[in-house]
Amino acid sequence: MPTDLPFVNFLRKSATNGFTLLETMLSLAVLGILLVLAVPDFYPMLQRQRFENSASEIRALLEETQSLALTSQVSHRVGFDANDHSLLIKRKHSGSYAILQKRPVEEEMTLEATRWPSFGPFGFAQSGTILLDSPEFQTSIVVSSVGRIRQTDLLKK
Repeated sequence: MPTDLPFVNFLRKSATNGFTLLETMLSLAVLGILLVLAVPDFYPMLQRQRFENSASEIRALLEETQSLALTSQVSHRVGFDANDHSLLIKRKHSGSYAILQKRPVEEEMTLEATRWPSFGPFGFAQSGTILLDSPEFQTSIVVSSVGRIRQTDLLKK
């Protein structure tokens, strides 16, 4: 004749099929421990992604400048305003360049150029290299004289 042990009764399902408070608390504790271990690994990845996004935005700005020069048949160039830390698209007008657009750049980024690129009305360019530098990463965006825009590999410092 089978006997009902209290342990066996404990394992039987009750009328409500939910989680107990103890199970919920243990799950949250394990999840908290995993998050504490994983968060430090995400920070460098977020910094790299932010740097790559900034480099992509600068490259897109160069491509937009080239496209403006081609469509309007007027020379355009890219410049940098150190006072408000922004990139500029300038359009040639009466022998000088007028500012068309300003795009802010992240404050921790440093931008330098061997020569700021400019694009002629037929797509050709005065070549130049823009160096992007942050405390963790570095890359260059190169514009060739035929108007090709490319980015070098990202270097970790």
